[in-house]
Amino acid sequence: MQVNIDQLHTAIWIYDIDAYAIIWANTAALLLWDSASIDDLAQRDFKIGQSDAINETIEQYRRAFKENKVVQENWFFSPKGNETEALCQFSGVTLEDGRLAMLVEATPTLAHTTMQFKSATIISLYNLNGEFLSANSPFAKKFSSTTTHLKDLCCDHQDALNLLQAVDKEEKFESDILMKTCYGDNWFRVIANRIKNQDDSTHILINQYDIHESKIVEQNLRQQAWADPLTNLVNRRGLIDTLKPMFEKQTPFTLLYIDLDGFKMVNDSLGHRQGDEILVKVSERLKEHKQKGDILCRFGGDEFIFIIENGSSQSDISTTLRCQAIIDSLSEPYQSFLSRELLLSASIGVADYPNDAQSYEQIIAYADAAMYHAKKLGKKQWVQYQTGMENSQKRLSVIAQKLSFALANNELYLHYQPVLDCSTGKIVSFEALLRWYNDELGFVSPEEAISVAEEVGLIYEIETWVLDQALHDLLTLKDLFHPSITMAVNLSGLHLVNPNLVDTILYMLDKHDLQAQDLILELTESVLLTDVNHSNSPINTLASHQIKVSIDDFGTGYSSLAYLHTIPATTVKVDKTFLENINSTLTLECIQRLVTDLSMNSLIEGIETEEQAELLNSLGYRLQQGYYHGRPQPLSYYLSADTQRQSEVSD
Repeated sequence: MQVNIDQLHTAIWIYDIDAYAIIWANTAALLLWDSASIDDLAQRDFKIGQSDAINETIEQYRRAFKENKVVQENWFFSPKGNETEALCQFSGVTLEDGRLAMLVEATPTLAHTTMQFKSATIISLYNLNGEFLSANSPFAKKFSSTTTHLKDLCCDHQDALNLLQAVDKEEKFESDILMKTCYGDNWFRVIANRIKNQDDSTHILINQYDIHESKIVEQNLRQQAWADPLTNLVNRRGLIDTLKPMFEKQTPFTLLYIDLDGFKMVNDSLGHRQGDEILVKVSERLKEHKQKGDILCRFGGDEFIFIIENGSSQSDISTTLRCQAIIDSLSEPYQSFLSRELLLSASIGVADYPNDAQSYEQIIAYADAAMYHAKKLGKKQWVQYQTGMENSQKRLSVIAQKLSFALANNELYLHYQPVLDCSTGKIVSFEALLRWYNDELGFVSPEEAISVAEEVGLIYEIETWVLDQALHDLLTLKDLFHPSITMAVNLSGLHLVNPNLVDTILYMLDKHDLQAQDLILELTESVLLTDVNHSNSPINTLASHQIKVSIDDFGTGYSSLAYLHTIPATTVKVDKTFLENINSTLTLECIQRLVTDLSMNSLIEGIETEEQAELLNSLGYRLQQGYYHGRPQPLSYYLSADTQRQSEVSD
């Protein structure tokens, strides 16, 4: 089917570039140019009033046509003073005399509302120093007539500098730039090219496209993607993009990696809703320490990152004061929804750019390593990164990975340390102690394994296995020693908040045909004092089922004798630190007297010599534990010892 070009709504014409004239046009083009006939239109001299910027642009098009390229732009026309815009497709056409002309196909932009650049292309010309030379009429409509230099247009002069540097290197420049227009700041897509004119002079030709609406939408979406929905702080993704220009410009800064101490207990015991409320309060307190140029980010969970711009070295007294101020602020009590005060603290790792690290990944890892070092030193403090700290952090990462497979690979096992009753000289109980051997890591200390298990959320699974295995082995130990032998198992506070704890314990006791009084749960003071005054607290629930509770490491936690009577414990296990000055027994005597008055048993650990054992026995500490009475040993040790005894008797 043949198409009559004169019947098309698209305006089509041929422009003779050298003659500055339209030499052919269809009916739609005549309407666009407000012309009665092609002869009338051909008489118009388009050179009159045509700026150098337009001339250079058309020359650029002609070069593209020689390479059989097609150009699409939104152009502005003003036939007889009536302004109109059209989406134009420009292509080359060869005239009868062999010259290359321009074929234009134009459709009014109102019919193309979905295109990215809706307004007419703004064209301007500059010398290589950025001094303004000429522009088309859309430029004159948007920008001040007093414009003399490229930097006058840019809200940030650095954008103008970047453009000039790129063009000077003969590189194509394309970027989104916020510019000052007669109607306020406006976003434009700016494309700049270094061009050589017919007279061999060199200029900068810039095409601008109004993208303000789409840019604002993009920024709003980015803001949503960058912001943490709970605290409205910058999130991890936002931090990466925010720091990018600081790395590019090599702007020095100090990074504080802040981790809350004890927050997991809040989440597990009071629920995530209460935990979220605490995190919001933490973010509000951190904002109070924010100064101009600082960046505050919720990095994930209960971890925050605080960027201090232009931070100097580790000797910076300002950083020292700000770290301590943050720790003091975050350590103030928090009010819970139950109208009870919650106490948290914070550990902070500090790393400097570029002194300590040269990349985003490095400085995060180094500050994280310093933060973990602060936790090891007792928490509620800050530590400056030192070379090599990340190595221990890498070990923790490897341990966490290996630990997740330790149970399935049968790498965990138990040792049992006896508790002796000095009044009879007999073993009355055993404490189950976790051990772990991995082919790659070797023997991993229990403290390290438990700490990592708590950190990565494996503690419940591991302690449940310990409890089950210890009760299973207790049956054998009862046969070897005496039916009244009991088993002590350590539980963490994270395990204690599990709502199924009591049911799980009762199930295991029944599974192994044991009684509640056969089991002793060892818990630290700080855990035992949590909600102890509430009748439905885990401790009181355990006691109501006749499950024995022992206060572990007494004297290393709150060390408050005033609270001792509130804990439904059967035994107070006095920490071995009290043996460091054995010549001064006043404290030990006071503890023993109070424990006896409260109808509890006292057990002291860490006995290493006969002298210690006899002295403590004279003070009333008949239950004792330590290397002097017996080291932790696997069940096979006690089985072989029993076999040896039987052999000696038979002989």
